[in-house]
Order: sequence, then C-alpha cells, then structure tokens
Amino acid sequence: MSQDKYAIYQLKDGPETRDLRFEPLERLTQQGRAVDWENYKHIYTGTLETREKPAVVDMEKIFMRFNVGRPEDFAGHSLSTSDVVVLCRNGKAAAYYIDSFDYVEVPDFLEAPYKYYSTQRPVDIGTFPKSDGGPVQIVNFDKREYAANATFRAWGYLAYDTPLTEKQIADYELRAASGNPDNMRVSPYQLAAQLDVIGKWEKAHSVSETKRLTWYHDDFGVFVKKDWVTNERVEERFNSIIDAKTRAAENRAAPKRIAEQLAEAEKQVERGVDAPAKNKGKSHEDR
Repeated sequence: MSQDKYAIYQLKDGPETRDLRFEPLERLTQQGRAVDWENYKHIYTGTLETREKPAVVDMEKIFMRFNVGRPEDFAGHSLSTSDVVVLCRNGKAAAYYIDSFDYVEVPDFLEAPYKYYSTQRPVDIGTFPKSDGGPVQIVNFDKREYAANATFRAWGYLAYDTPLTEKQIADYELRAASGNPDNMRVSPYQLAAQLDVIGKWEKAHSVSETKRLTWYHDDFGVFVKKDWVTNERVEERFNSIIDAKTRAAENRAAPKRIAEQLAEAEKQVERGVDAPAKNKGKSHEDR
C-alpha cells in the first residue's frame, strides 16, 4: 500500500446484533462471545496522514475526529463502545475494539483477514487458488447472496492469511472483500454519502449534463453515479467540493478574525498606557 489507512466498522442493524451493541469487551468475553467480522459492516475508510506510535495515539485522533468534527462522507453514528477500527500501518493491519475506557486489540477480528468471494459458482475442488497463505477457511452460502459490505452477489468466500495476486483473482473469477487490508477503499455507505454531496452541489451549480457525475434516482430518492464514472473520480470531485467549501468558510471568517484582532490590539494599547502609571516609582524587583 502506498498510504497507511484506517477503516471503521460498526455493527449491522437487526435483532441478531442488538445484544452486542455498546457492550464492554469484558462482558462479551464473560458471555463467551467474540468480536466477529461477520457481525459488522464497513462504514468508512480514511488515510492516516501522520502516523503515530503507539497505536493508541492514532486511535484517539480518529475517535475525536468522528465525534467532534465528522467528515461529510461519514454515514455512521459517532464512534462509541462496540465499534472496531482497523489500522493498516507499514503494510500490517491490526483491529481495535472501542471499549468503555480504552482501545483493545482484537486479533480474531482479522483472523485470515484476506477474504475473496466466489461470484460465479459455489466453492468446490478446482475453483480456487492454493498458496502458502491458504485458504484457511472455505464458506459456501445456502444460495447466491449479497456479499458483506458489497453490492454484488456471491456463492461463498475463501479466507487467506496472505493476499492473492491479481492474476489469481482473475483466473478464478474471485472478488476481493472491500475490507481487505490491501484493498481499503471507500465503503458503499461512504460512496453513497459522497454521491449525495456531489449530486446536491451539481444541482445547486447547474452543472451541465455532460459534466455531471451523478443522476437522481426517483424510485429510491438518492443520487447515484453514472455508469462510466469510477469510484476514484467520485472521490476526487468530492474532495474538491469539500476543499472549496473549506476555503469559502475561511474567507467568510477572515474579516471577523481581523476585527477581533484589532479589538484585542486596542485593549492591549489601553492596558499598556495604564500600566506605567500604576508601576511608577517602583523598581524592577518591587514589581
């Protein structure tokens, strides 16, 4: 990976995760429960701009950001107990459970972290590559169903300790899971949030149809990307819109800051005029 990244996972909605939500890790352990990747959905991926050691420093920065100034393309709830953050630094991934008062590493969350879905057929002999890294787990679904945190369907998946090559993936018509440490891209939820921001911006600025990246889906009431548009192009335009908003906000705030600085300077001048009179006749040691 060219950049160190982090990914945020939050529990799926539904009755099957109700008893896991906001639970301290100690209580889960006492109940014989694990922090299982299958119970979570990949919500957000971001770049670690300035990697810190130990990991708790990065975790604290991420926690504060997603509770105080959440990004516009974050579609989850504020970070809290039971959420998991995966840090991928120097090519190595580690998962951390947000506990009541700490961040606890949960290695089992990333046990055999490289998952690949079989999209064309059930997993059987001769339908998957073998390597030093596995597969260490093979799972077939009862029927073809949507893959976790994805918009495509699959017959099952394989898990490996180490990543497959592009050729291996293509030869066996597999698709990498979005949460793989070497494949940390925006989640479907994050992409939808980016498209919402872009779609509203394009509409507000009357962007011509030939230059728009989105169109409005009346049936679902959401903005979706055009067929030819890549996720990378969406992210690029989203970032440019956010940068423009930031610059505009700074420009609006500049006159106020200048006025505040002038007012403070006047107060300092007044205090500076009064100060000598109060200290007149006193030596440096007396003051």
